[in-house]
Amino acid sequence: MIKKFFGQVSAKECLGSLGRGIIGLAFLFAWLLSFESNVLAADGLRSAHPDVFSREDITIEPGRMIGRLLVTGCNATVGGVVEKGIVVIDGNLFLTPEAHIKGTVLILGGYVRREAGAILEKPMVAVAPIQVPFAGFLVLGLLFLGVSSLVALPIVIWLTARIIGNTSPYLWIKERFLLLEQHWSSIYIVIASALGVLLFTFFAEMAYETLIRRQMDVFDNVFVWLVRYLANPELDRVMIVISEFGYGYPFCTIILIVLLMLAFHRQWLESAVLLFSLLGEVILNFLLKSLFERSRPELFRVVEEAGYSFPSGHAMLSICFYGMIAFLISRHVRNWRWRLAVITLVVALVAAIGLSRVYLGVHYPTDVVAGYFAGGMWFVFCIALLTWWERRQL
Repeated sequence: MIKKFFGQVSAKECLGSLGRGIIGLAFLFAWLLSFESNVLAADGLRSAHPDVFSREDITIEPGRMIGRLLVTGCNATVGGVVEKGIVVIDGNLFLTPEAHIKGTVLILGGYVRREAGAILEKPMVAVAPIQVPFAGFLVLGLLFLGVSSLVALPIVIWLTARIIGNTSPYLWIKERFLLLEQHWSSIYIVIASALGVLLFTFFAEMAYETLIRRQMDVFDNVFVWLVRYLANPELDRVMIVISEFGYGYPFCTIILIVLLMLAFHRQWLESAVLLFSLLGEVILNFLLKSLFERSRPELFRVVEEAGYSFPSGHAMLSICFYGMIAFLISRHVRNWRWRLAVITLVVALVAAIGLSRVYLGVHYPTDVVAGYFAGGMWFVFCIALLTWWERRQL
């Protein structure tokens, strides 16, 4: 895989290319951080001037207005107005006299030809081509960042909880909460309802931006391009196996093993809630897919799937089922290191399942994110329901 990027070049050339690549990526990340709004933002400007992503030569005609322009592996000719900047990776940019660029222009691995009359309101950064594609640096860098974040997230959450857990305000709130819990066992339902409303809001916003305003098309296309950049037959097989852990023979086997273990320990209530969570997840996913009726992607299809696409059933089932397993294990494990290991493993597995669905070409990234929101909503409700039932039996 690494040879795909570097080919037959000397160590000195690789180091030089790597240095220039890091500098170029630093400019790219700085440019991304300077956005006035992120990918999920919803403002009037984006509605009027949509973003554009292309992997083929593209021309923005005079008089046309867009938000951002992201081009990779090809050339772009701009004669219209670009509100929020241009990024061209491994390609060239041509600005005609009618071009008006209001945002920053960043060229990684290409050249710029600016004709007289073209207006640039902000600085332009251009890094000449090197012997390896900048896209490879970008994909590997984002892959490393994503994996590191998945590993670090549970640790950061745990450390934050440990620090806050020793403060006076937290101890005061905990004491009041325990007193309230003794007199009002339904408090968990109230908390779960609040979290559920929050997750439902995120889901509704994702559905509105994706299916109504269609403001997430660029996000979907860019993410799919990043994921598919590393595609090869060996990785195809790996992703198919990972996907099976979201709904397939491995998934069904794990369900059976967990239910047998709960039955062996006579944890009937936990078994009932686990089955209830799975059944409710399947019904909820069916209802949501029937409501939105989004067709599945057509490009890069590695496996075949029937039914609608939004939201991802694998994402919903995985976050609910594996999240419930992590919750049940954490309740019975006193060692914080084991708890942290279980949570980290579950987070990584759920994220990998969602990523595999995008890689296999059967879901858009927004399908997976929406599935996490919807599945998380049902997950917190089931946890609250289990806790409430246990409190009622005391």
